[in-house]
Amino acid sequence: MTPLHSPRHDDLIPAYAVGALDGEELRELEAHLADGCSECDRQLALWQGDLEELAASVAPVEPSPVTRARILRLAGAERPERPLRRTPLLRWLALPAAALLGVLMVWAVWSGIRQARLGGEVESLRAERDRLERQVAALDRELGLARSESQRMAATLAVLSTPGARSIRLAGLGPTPGAVGQTFVDPRNGRAVFWAFHLPPPEPGKTYQLWWIGNTGPVSAGIFDVDAQGQGRVEIARVDRPEEIQVWAVTVEPAGGVPQPTGAMVLKG
Repeated sequence: MTPLHSPRHDDLIPAYAVGALDGEELRELEAHLADGCSECDRQLALWQGDLEELAASVAPVEPSPVTRARILRLAGAERPERPLRRTPLLRWLALPAAALLGVLMVWAVWSGIRQARLGGEVESLRAERDRLERQVAALDRELGLARSESQRMAATLAVLSTPGARSIRLAGLGPTPGAVGQTFVDPRNGRAVFWAFHLPPPEPGKTYQLWWIGNTGPVSAGIFDVDAQGQGRVEIARVDRPEEIQVWAVTVEPAGGVPQPTGAMVLKG
């Protein structure tokens, strides 16, 4: 079975040819070559042939006895040689200076190409990391919205489940006949929750404001906006004397609300 050749092997061959490969990368490539990859064999032969021509193009210089002794010591000449397919780096140390410089230039070019490829991989990983961070941020926002909605529903259910809770329905008026509203009041502690449905978004600079009207006149219960489905909500911590309330209403007011109602009434009950 023909071994699988990949661009990674193309990256490793030049360093292997000059003996600059070591560690896991060396073991990986030698195992791949041992499997009989014809493409790697072809490329390795080309690289080694070029290096041989480069070495032969410069007249050899006999090293001094001291230099020769150092090279032999580094090469471990006293040890039995182990046959390897790679060209040892120490072989190139014995080359004339000009040829050695050429080998180093080849290796530098290979290193630059490899670093450029690695740089591209790093940029790709950074882009993927940024995409995942955006996804996590979006999920965090969705989770926050879900928690807020759960808390709102829990507050509504707490009022609804109270014995003696009152429910007041508000009907649409004027330009919003299809809108409806519902107020739930806990008469024991005065807590209340209001929901509006099918209200159109208010005009720019405007908001919806909820009121209750008792014996002392209108009292603001808060302002609210509506979502894309026309739903809005107001949670009221305290309703004074709920038994005296005669009317609940919603009007359109300037943004931020007003002390007393001034705009058109769109819900009443």
